[in-house]
Amino acid sequence: MYKIADIQDYRKPSITPKDTRDWMSGVTQVLETRYHDDESVQQLLMLAAKATGLRNISIALPDAPSRFKAQYCSTGITDGVYSFAVQHALCRQFESREWLVIQENSERPERFDPAKNAIEGSPRCLMVPLTLRQSVLAVMVIDLRGFQASQLDIMLVHMIGAQIAAILSTQVVPNFKTLYARPYQRVQEDELCDIRGAIEKCNGNKTMAAKVLGLTPRQLRYRLAKLTEPQAS
Repeated sequence: MYKIADIQDYRKPSITPKDTRDWMSGVTQVLETRYHDDESVQQLLMLAAKATGLRNISIALPDAPSRFKAQYCSTGITDGVYSFAVQHALCRQFESREWLVIQENSERPERFDPAKNAIEGSPRCLMVPLTLRQSVLAVMVIDLRGFQASQLDIMLVHMIGAQIAAILSTQVVPNFKTLYARPYQRVQEDELCDIRGAIEKCNGNKTMAAKVLGLTPRQLRYRLAKLTEPQAS
């Protein structure tokens, strides 16, 4: 007669549900002690990486028209450069607000429904738009290479992404990174198409469009008013 202990040795170990209290407590602590926005975003990224077991999670922000950079990254890299496939997908996301997945050996992003329980296939990265009031502020780019994507906690990603979006939304004028990096330039007649294109790409968010163009929101509003005011006959 077999002993119960011997039989149990051959049983497949049961999967213990993830305890969400640890990472939720971590999010709460970051928000309660928030002082410097950049530091808080970085702390949330590190928390997401630790909770998911992933190494490389970054936040993509507009750097120029149709170009984005990894301003924050869990690996500590700043101003990182994305591949062509990711850059192309980022341009699409700022217009569509879709979650996207890029599979291995593919350059074309696929739409992902965050209501699904798991990511299928062999994904290279997951791209999560960080939105506020229907406007995309940034995109969380999650490197899934070498990771069992079906085990990714989508709720965790969604929750932490929403908190990062809330922090980014408070980084309003003046935008000191562009205010002192770009000297004043006279308004040019051919600027209107670029300005309107940037505003459309940012879903009507003029503050984000100003960042894309390297302007402060005040400079963008002035240029827009100057270029659209009726001309004297």
